This record gives sequence, structure tokens and C-alpha cells, in this order.
Amino acid sequence: MLKQIAIALFVAASTFVHADVTHLDCTQIGADKYKLSYTFTGDTHAVTIFASTDAQHSKGPALLKTSEPTVTVQAGKPGERVFFFLKADSGEQREVSIRHLPLEGTPNFRDLGGYETADGRFVRWGMLYRSGVLTYLTPTDYKYLSHIGIHAICDFRTPNENAVAPETWIPNADVEHISLPIGTDKKNQDTTASMRQLLAANPTPDQLRNWMTTIYANFAFSAAPQYAQLFAKLKDGSLPLLYHCTGGKDRTGVFSALVLLTLGVPEQTVLNDYALTNRYIAEAGPVALKKMMTASGSSASFMTQLTPEQQKAMMAADPAYLRSMLQAIDAKYGSFDNYRRTALHVSDADAQELRNRLLTN
Repeated sequence: MLKQIAIALFVAASTFVHADVTHLDCTQIGADKYKLSYTFTGDTHAVTIFASTDAQHSKGPALLKTSEPTVTVQAGKPGERVFFFLKADSGEQREVSIRHLPLEGTPNFRDLGGYETADGRFVRWGMLYRSGVLTYLTPTDYKYLSHIGIHAICDFRTPNENAVAPETWIPNADVEHISLPIGTDKKNQDTTASMRQLLAANPTPDQLRNWMTTIYANFAFSAAPQYAQLFAKLKDGSLPLLYHCTGGKDRTGVFSALVLLTLGVPEQTVLNDYALTNRYIAEAGPVALKKMMTASGSSASFMTQLTPEQQKAMMAADPAYLRSMLQAIDAKYGSFDNYRRTALHVSDADAQELRNRLLTN
């Protein structure tokens, strides 16, 4: 009995002294200035901070060593993407960067890096990017993006949307363009007819929210072949990958959820990431919103007919929409893992391979 108690106390003590740096956050506050915040736990009392333009490796001398939980640092050059590596005095290293990229021509371009999985690993920074329409990228944006090494770009928009707002990217860049059109009805088609019918009845905001939940279920089921094709690209190593639709909310938000869940990120974290669209669209202002609506093609004219309350129901990144889709998946397949295997053609071995490639300790 005494031996068992001693072992239990040793395990408890080992757990208590485990070093960690948690709740990392990075905000860009100037052309080359950043605010870093984090929390020390266990026996960690200080960190040494390094900066690099390489998402996978810290390079160069340390910026500083500090025991402060919030610091402002100067790193990189204006117009460069910077990644920070924080090495704890107890030996552990964590990485953080800005999630939202400061582009002029699209307001919802962001990195999926840094999210923690259920088993304590983290999604690699600089590997998976999500965005809205790319049509309005500027030369300044091209210069910024040229340093992050995107290998493949997937466009979920329909041919009609592409005709109205053609895809643009860095001139002469060596990048693979992938078109996987996704509509929003049960046949994976454009929604002009169904939207016209819906609006003819002057729907209430609640009716529009119900329509949105139906659309999200359609994404999970009728658009599964398109999402499966992009998962195949991930399995082939097409990284770093950028995928987008018009607003970067619905079709893009669904694929983000499918990827993060496959990697083992908890559902609540996935829902929180989805809701970030609300913040970045609001911060961009009405001009960016108008451009985004114009890029949606024929749907834009229907959106202008809605009241502000109706527009909010359709434009908001409401976690209830995504949650309803996940519930529909569970109802039809029994679990997300069964859906992943059956509809997305991502086997358990495939999922493990993706985790090995896209997660870090």
C-alpha cells in the first residue's frame, strides 16, 4: 500500500511540475511590431522569444528573454509574415503567429495554425489557409503573399461566381489551381431559383436561419465528393494549401470544420474558428462587404432586397449553422469518423498520415 501511495504521489508531482506555455496570442500592431501574450503554467517562469519568416523553423538570435506574460516586440520587415517561437526556461517550445493576414483586397484570409487537438498536439502554422474571394487582391497583397509559399489554391465557387469575379493570384506564381464548384441546394447547383422562391414569401429571420441550416446539411452530403477531392490533395501533400469561396464563411467554413475535426481539434474550437468570420468581416467595413456581395453574382441582387435583420440571418457566421450540420452528420452516419471514412474517403490510416503531416508536438 505504501508503495502504491508513493507512486501516486510521484505521478501527481510529475503532473504538477509539467512545464507549459498556454493561451498564446499574437496581434500585429504596426508594420513590424507585434503584441504577444501567453500564460505560464507548471514550472515555467520565463520564455526566450525567437522570430522567423519560416513557419517551421526558428532562425537567428533571440529577440529577448522575459518573464512577463505580455510583451511588444519588433520583428521582420514591413510586409513580411513573421512566426514567433517561444522556448520555455524548462525546455518546451511553442509557436504562434497572427491568425488574420493583413491583406487589402480580401478581409477574411486566415491561418488555421495553432489550434490544439484533444491529444495535446497543435495544428502547424503556415500550412492551411482559408479565405474569401481573391479577385480584389492588390500588388501589395501579392508581395506579402509571395513569401508564404502557397502551393495549391482551391476555389469552391460556381462558374457563375467565377464569371462575375474571376480568380486572381500572384502573376506568374508556380501554384496549382483547383476548381471544385459547390452550390447550396440538394443537387449541388446554384441557388438562384430556390432563393427567388424563398424571398417571394418574405421570410422571417427565423425562416432564413432554418434555410441556412438546410444549406449546411446539403454541404455535408451533396458536396461531399468535392470535399473528398480536396482531402485527396492533402493526402498527396499539396501544401501549403489555400481554399476559398466568396465570403470565406459557408463552403470554406464547412471544409475548415471537416479538416480540423479530422485532425482531432475539439468541436468547440472548430465552432469558435468558424465564428471568427463575423469579427473580420465587421472590422473590414461596408466597402469590403459590398465587394464581397457583388462577387456573389446573381445572388447579390436578391440580398439587396432583404431587410437588415434578414441579411444578418444569412450573412452571419452563426455557430448554430455549423452545429446543425454536425448533428445531421451524426444522425445519418452515427459519428463524424464514420462520415469521414464513408463520405470523404479518408481512412483511419489516411487521418493518421494527415495528423503526422499537419500537427506538431
